[in-house]
Amino acid sequence: MYAVIDIEATGGKAGEEKIIEIAIFIFDGKKITDQFISLVNPDCPIPKFVQGLTGIKTKDVDHAPRFHEIAKRIVKITEEAIFVAHNASFDYRILRQEFFHLGYDFKRIVLDTIPLAERFLPDLPAYGLATICKELEIVNTKRHRADGDARATVKLLEILLEKDREKYIEGVYLKSPSATGKHSFSRQIENLVKTIGVYYLFNSNGKVIYVGKSDQLRVRIDRHFLSTSDKAIALQKEVRNIRIEETGSLLMAEILEHLELTSLKPKYNTSKDRFALRYGLFTIPGTENFLWDIRRIRNDQPELLVENTNEGYVWLAKLTNALRINTKDIVLPRHINKVQKEQQRLNTLASNQLKIKSNNSAKALQQLTYPEKNMILIDSGKNIGSRTAYIIENYLFIGYASIELATEQTNWNLLIKKSTKIPDSIYINSLVIKALNDQKIKPIKLQKHLL
Repeated sequence: MYAVIDIEATGGKAGEEKIIEIAIFIFDGKKITDQFISLVNPDCPIPKFVQGLTGIKTKDVDHAPRFHEIAKRIVKITEEAIFVAHNASFDYRILRQEFFHLGYDFKRIVLDTIPLAERFLPDLPAYGLATICKELEIVNTKRHRADGDARATVKLLEILLEKDREKYIEGVYLKSPSATGKHSFSRQIENLVKTIGVYYLFNSNGKVIYVGKSDQLRVRIDRHFLSTSDKAIALQKEVRNIRIEETGSLLMAEILEHLELTSLKPKYNTSKDRFALRYGLFTIPGTENFLWDIRRIRNDQPELLVENTNEGYVWLAKLTNALRINTKDIVLPRHINKVQKEQQRLNTLASNQLKIKSNNSAKALQQLTYPEKNMILIDSGKNIGSRTAYIIENYLFIGYASIELATEQTNWNLLIKKSTKIPDSIYINSLVIKALNDQKIKPIKLQKHLL
């Protein structure tokens, strides 16, 4: 039996998605013998993008059952059936995640129709469900709804089974790691679901071939070994060992990952892996001050890196407000309207009325990013009772230290001695600034006599 499943979810960060609709069709290879379809109340607002895509509004799920109310039915209907989905790693991961929160380990053999479609239908232009339906004339009147997409996947599975005259699916595919949900490192990482840190994948020569980070290490590492893409399969063949470095903090994991990627240059990482902040605030020398531009990073060095242009507009709005200067005097014309809109928004917030006296807008930006010239910023530590302290000196992030006593975190001289120094890096400095600005880390008042 096959349990053909489709899930619609809230989207967002991996590990935080919530199911809003689920459809399950039990298929015996010829016909549907049972089914279960339900909206699900995620106990959170549905993002507008998801509402637009699926047509499911937050009000539609207000009176729907919560996941725990339908969990038993899902277990029962899928029992002794093969879990089938189009891009199954997504649906299976989210369903397992929901069960994990209930304290239940949901496991099924998994069949993904994407790699099977690539094998048995090699001439299609693409393998998204919409393209396959168009090419094979599979009717789907409810696209991006669990019911419609699951029914379309049933029809696709029927076609694939008919084409599989050599019984490849039963003889080979269902015995592969992607089907069993297990791989050679499953036991090593089974307790790392909520663990934050950095992981290293080594080849047989002990060389690091991939470095990654996550706040759910098991979920992230599983993706490498349960994926069926060409790159994933090549990686799987080479990996012989895994090492985990817990950080307790996603910011610390981002810092370590960037340092390792920069120094080790693992063969399976791409340049995109190194940079979550891909835009920069750049200064262009002017007659009396600097003009500022916001653009994607190329080879030149920005004054500050940001995640997107909107974040850049906020910083330039803060800068012009703090300098009490006309936006047109320091911002390139193509950015003026966006920056002025941010200025108007910030002017209503008392916390953003900081004033700075400076003839140099680049130095003024430093004072905006870090309120004090020398600072200690506190983050979560890798162990219960420990903390990570980030040291800011002369408006720059210079290193970090692990601390356990409250008295240590205010002792500047001690922290300097204990700290692990970080090479001068605008990128890492910008990561710390973003975390501080997003209130993910907090400043600690220092013992002034020790500065």
